Amino acid sequence: MLVTSHALAGRIIGRLLPRRPLVAFAVGVASHLAMDTCPHWSPAEGPGSHEVFLHVARRDGVAGLAAVALSVASAPAEERIGVTAGVVGAVLLDLDKPFLYFLGFNPFPRWVRRLHKAVQHEAPHRMPYELAAAVALLATVLTGPGALRS
Repeated sequence: MLVTSHALAGRIIGRLLPRRPLVAFAVGVASHLAMDTCPHWSPAEGPGSHEVFLHVARRDGVAGLAAVALSVASAPAEERIGVTAGVVGAVLLDLDKPFLYFLGFNPFPRWVRRLHKAVQHEAPHRMPYELAAAVALLATVLTGPGALRS
């Protein structure tokens, strides 16, 4: 699942649990795993797959950082800690990718890596699922519980 979608889900979670940051964090992590069980995109295996992944990851990374920044900055002051905790929990497991790319190692213990990999349901033809999830989450952020307008 795109990290942008995870960040948006984390914002929703944080707004629903504003005064319970530890719970928001835990629910954010659980949401990440639950979302990753849904069918989503990954590049086709083979030559050039790493470059395709990086092409998408760069754009998603920038969009994800924007979603994180907007989520935290737009949260009412009294809810900011809960929103931040929900977002951090929701995106945490995907930090393995930038750690591997920039620092050459995965920061998570082996059991976390195995669990994260086990729940993935990825295939090259599933980008429409990714985009639909992102649009639905963005629509919820804009119009649902704790909408940006509030």
